[in-house]
Amino acid sequence: MAGKKTKPTGDGKFVMARLETEWDMLQQFMVEQEEVEVEPLDFTWGEEALPYKYRFTFKKPTIGTPTVKVRLKNFPFDHFPINEDVSFDIYLSEAYPVVKPEIYASSDIWHPNVSPNDGYVCYVNDRTWDLTVHLTDVAEMLMGVLSWADIHENPDNFYKRVEIGDYLNPDAAGWAYNHADEIENFRVFYYEGGGMSFDMGEDDDE
Repeated sequence: MAGKKTKPTGDGKFVMARLETEWDMLQQFMVEQEEVEVEPLDFTWGEEALPYKYRFTFKKPTIGTPTVKVRLKNFPFDHFPINEDVSFDIYLSEAYPVVKPEIYASSDIWHPNVSPNDGYVCYVNDRTWDLTVHLTDVAEMLMGVLSWADIHENPDNFYKRVEIGDYLNPDAAGWAYNHADEIENFRVFYYEGGGMSFDMGEDDDE
């Protein structure tokens, strides 16, 4: 059985302060955003227990995995399941926020940036991650995955990555490569022609 950890010092204090900031921001975030629920899954040991694992549930639709084996290149969009609620599990390491969180889809989502094997989500480039990014920003990035905004808004980069095979779900990437119009129709129908964007308010210093 794990014992009670000693009070953190040095870098540990920085991490604990950041975890406290994230939890405070997320509680306010849930008040402002009815479409997102945030559930702590696990807590740190110590004088003050703080969440370091979360489940984010979005009450917004996304494309689910095709239920039949077909030639996806010609598979029409209206044969895909649409899932109304999607959850992601977010894990913060002891090196957070220097190291970005690991995120796994715990619900069915079919997307080039989501591994069909274990649900691992590629949601931000390592080179663009920095200490100013908070979990509320990560929620907005995940909404970009749900609404396919990350694919729709960067077509040149998307096509280049498809051609070199740089996606976690090659089948989803190959389908999207040939069905840009249907992705646009999905976004117009479910996300009002531009994707849902969060009003994050003023940025905090921490």
